[in-house]
Amino acid sequence: MTPIQFLLIFSALTGLFFYFNRLRTRLWDRVLLTGLALAAVVLVAKPDWATELAHFLGVGRGTDLVMYLGLSGLAFLWLGLYSRQREMDVRLTELARRMAILEGQPPKAKIKKARKK
Repeated sequence: MTPIQFLLIFSALTGLFFYFNRLRTRLWDRVLLTGLALAAVVLVAKPDWATELAHFLGVGRGTDLVMYLGLSGLAFLWLGLYSRQREMDVRLTELARRMAILEGQPPKAKIKKARKK
């Protein structure tokens, strides 16, 4: 094994370890991330397998296949984060409206206070 392979495998396993220790997610997310980390370890250890898989799928090189899959994964990640952000914006707006209604004063009370000044 070359030094870069050790470094890449170490970083994949460290990322997986960090994910399990710091983030609480659903079981499906954990299974998916574990599968991706194991695939990364295997493809780093056996780079010829990535090339063979790429040829089978009609892609020229294994590196290109990994790049295409990575960009597709990033697009899905971005869409998921964007939809979650939109949901949070709607929740925050609803919370602000409820707080304004609960803490607000009727319009007549504001008029009376303004006349006393």
